[in-house]
Amino acid sequence: MYIELSPEAVQTLKSLDRIPDSQAETPRPIAEELLSFGLAYEARACGVINVTAAGRAWLNRRAA
Repeated sequence: MYIELSPEAVQTLKSLDRIPDSQAETPRPIAEELLSFGLAYEARACGVINVTAAGRAWLNRRAA
């Protein structure tokens, strides 16, 4: 399955994969886009957005 993301969502996903969670600031519309595809998840305790294994796999397939 191919998931088309906005350029902003792609950049955010890349940064979530590199930057520690506490330093990443994700605009809500971008977060919702990533969450809707299962490429990220939101930590219940603090609302921090983290990349999922599926998000990392998406980035790896895109880089290939």
